[in-house]
Amino acid sequence: MLRRGFLTTVAAVSLVAAAAIPAKAEVSIMYIEAFGALIESGIADFEAETGETVNAIKLPGQGYDQRIALDLAAGTAADVNLIDSFMVSELAAAGYLEPLGTMAAAWDQYQYYLPGLMEVASYQGEVYALPTDTDVRMLWYDLSNFEKAGIATPWQPKNWADILDAATKLKEAGVQYPFQLPAGIKQGEATTMQGFYMALLGADVPEGDRNRLLKRDTNQWIGDSPALRRVFDLYHQVYVEQELNPADLNYATDIGAAVRQALADDKLGILASGSWEDACLWDCNNPPSREDRDAQVAWTPFPGSGEPGTMAATNISGGWTLGINANAADKDMAFKLITTIFDEDNFKEWTLANHRMAVRTDISESTEYTADPFLAEATKLAATTTGRDTIPGYQTVSALVQQATSDLLDGASVDEVAQSYHDALVDEFGEENVITYE
Repeated sequence: MLRRGFLTTVAAVSLVAAAAIPAKAEVSIMYIEAFGALIESGIADFEAETGETVNAIKLPGQGYDQRIALDLAAGTAADVNLIDSFMVSELAAAGYLEPLGTMAAAWDQYQYYLPGLMEVASYQGEVYALPTDTDVRMLWYDLSNFEKAGIATPWQPKNWADILDAATKLKEAGVQYPFQLPAGIKQGEATTMQGFYMALLGADVPEGDRNRLLKRDTNQWIGDSPALRRVFDLYHQVYVEQELNPADLNYATDIGAAVRQALADDKLGILASGSWEDACLWDCNNPPSREDRDAQVAWTPFPGSGEPGTMAATNISGGWTLGINANAADKDMAFKLITTIFDEDNFKEWTLANHRMAVRTDISESTEYTADPFLAEATKLAATTTGRDTIPGYQTVSALVQQATSDLLDGASVDEVAQSYHDALVDEFGEENVITYE
């Protein structure tokens, strides 16, 4: 089930959310602006083919995850919903999503989806959503600021010390935001994925899941470990001890817009983010030209900590999905809308135009896809990527990670944050479901 506390804290928003939804047509869909080009062209095709009217609800990305959880819990959700993949297992476990296995098996394009990527859209072996795209994560850096700081490019940091050294040089060169490492509650899942988990995977050896949030063979959450403490210390170094980045971007009204504006204005040195930035450096719905992007920024893999036996570089992948509300009046019609959106012609055109990483072989193996220099290189990172801990409870743990980084930004010590994180896990899941690594 979704956390009662989570729903309570945003209960007031649910009333506004419910009131904001107009009367439903035959089929309705809710999504964020960044996916407008994909979904709206699919809607047009669906309406032309079926004669049905689609009630399209397009929202900003900020606060969208909470809106989805609230609407589904309140019974006011659209028939089809764009859902961040990390939410699928918990929403499915709560009974809010319709299983898609039977309908998907009858669709002739379902065979092209990559099986590994379908795992993040599944729960207990059943598929509950279809992916829009996937991603990899890396460090983006501003070429002019690196030149200003005297840092040679292409930049290829081998460990965290190399990142901190570069950030120090950028700071000394007067760059306002030397290393934007996502942190805090307002960043939401970006804090967990782009920042914390990327560092965690390289903070200790993989054996026994010592470099993760969850010990996967026992489904126990890791309450304390050398890896966790090293990541807490990395945040402490960046934001407190060495003051290698102001914290204000993590609290901006529109964080994505503020970060991208800082990058566009040459105020940012290094950004921990993902493959979507190839299209979203300035505006997700108006991608920069290849020439403009390559003239301003470059990217490099996120290195491991440098501790003995740790990974040389890390990656974790997610992505968005489309799922059907378990209470949808006409589930067949809802699935028809999804398959029209994901029809090869529409899906392929959007994937290529927006430089997205493909989730289907009919697209990823096409000559047009492999001819894109960024996609061809970035897709190589997916060969050794991993996924989030997609079991019920992950959203709670992710929120605790975000709170831990927020506490560090507020001046709490690594020891204090480590203890608070451990205790919060025990409170949420019980002592038997939390382990400690020495």
